[in-house]
Amino acid sequence: MTTGKRIVKNCAFIITGNFLNKAVSILLLVYLTGYLDPSLFGRYSFVVAYTTFFGIFTDLGLTTLTTRDISSGAVNPSVAFGHAIIIRLISTLLTAAVLLASLALLGYPAEVTSLAAAFSLSLFVSFRGIFFRTVFDIPFQVNLKMSCPAVINFLNELLTLGVVVWLISRGTGLVWLVLAISLANIPGFAAAGWYSIRLIRPRIKFDPSAWAAMLRESLPLGAAVFFEGVFVIIPVFLLSLLSSEEAIGFYGLSFRLVSSLWIIPVAVMTTLLPKMSRDAVSATGSVRHGFSRGLKLVLLMGLPIALVTGFYSRPIISLVAGPAYISAAPALSVMVWGTVIYFINTVFFYTFTAAGRQKINTLVGSILCVVSLLACAVLVPAHHQMGAAAGFVGALVAGLLANLYLAHRALGVNVLPVLSRFLASTVLTLFVVFSVPLHHALSLTLGIAVYLATLLYFRTINYREWEEWLGMEEVKTGERPG
Repeated sequence: MTTGKRIVKNCAFIITGNFLNKAVSILLLVYLTGYLDPSLFGRYSFVVAYTTFFGIFTDLGLTTLTTRDISSGAVNPSVAFGHAIIIRLISTLLTAAVLLASLALLGYPAEVTSLAAAFSLSLFVSFRGIFFRTVFDIPFQVNLKMSCPAVINFLNELLTLGVVVWLISRGTGLVWLVLAISLANIPGFAAAGWYSIRLIRPRIKFDPSAWAAMLRESLPLGAAVFFEGVFVIIPVFLLSLLSSEEAIGFYGLSFRLVSSLWIIPVAVMTTLLPKMSRDAVSATGSVRHGFSRGLKLVLLMGLPIALVTGFYSRPIISLVAGPAYISAAPALSVMVWGTVIYFINTVFFYTFTAAGRQKINTLVGSILCVVSLLACAVLVPAHHQMGAAAGFVGALVAGLLANLYLAHRALGVNVLPVLSRFLASTVLTLFVVFSVPLHHALSLTLGIAVYLATLLYFRTINYREWEEWLGMEEVKTGERPG
């Protein structure tokens, strides 16, 4: 099978599988918000966000870097995979201990610490974050066979939903609910691990010098991932200090909904990463072709999603969580446009990684954190969840501006012509939506149709460029000399 066919198939499986997963996750969210009041859901959201932040330290960019190096032929697949497993297992054990100790040192109530202890099991087995389990995605990503983990993930979500619904029907407390959500991941974790080692059998070796070399190489990328995690946790952390658990609940619900869309750019760029990594070490040494195509794909999908979500934020919140959470709707309307910017920033992130310029990602991540901290510190005390939402978007805008400048300077990438075309199509779409005297749903549908039509008419989206880039290259899998 050609590289092009594998890329399309792989990307389709990732996106389809994860949309199904997110649909099940939203059902789970419906049950949780219906069972918990906004303050209890705020406590749950804080623990999830805090644990997810610490999950960064179980990876620190090692999975992405190992995928890149195996794909480019720079390392022996079995040895590199084995080293990645050992490093990530050790880091996960240390992370779990530091997570619980930090909550005690910060003086959080015993109820919060108990929830975190129950949820800390997710650091090892969960499918819902950058946790230890993701190390077993490396063979699937290298071989462009993400259909297997996509199916396992979906079945795992169904199992989790079933367990939670059963426990809610029995009036179970929040700690047991959180513990069940963690433990329900074990069957999926075992299945994903078993299939993964059949693709690349890990060679487990005690080699501290090799581990140190891998960590040194991944450190800039790991720092970038760390800064992104800090960026995510800052609004929730400041809300916990400067506002109320109820405000955390409103913001947490909006964030859970918009962050569920983040799988789209990650799926696209994870699929393109092996080809871009080979391009980076080829005679031309350019990742610009993959960057351009990835950017166009995420904008093609992101802008219509943002328009629909922003337009129907109140019905979406009412459908998912009920009238008690309607105050989350304005935050959702704002944050979904920030998510479009996140889509673009993700393309830059993987492009810099493929080109071996991880330090740029570190710099951009630090900018995100500084802007988010300053904006939220100013806005949260007066505007609560809306202040946190504004800080979220403002930081992403600052990251985008930094990416535009650094990509042009470091890689010779100028994205303004592409962005301007998408922006022109978006402006025309908004004009149609808000000026055509039709029912909301009809005008929205017409606007999105105009958006897609203009992109095709002006050749912003061009199928031929994909054929020229992918050609007839065959995907080579298996052992490579290291």
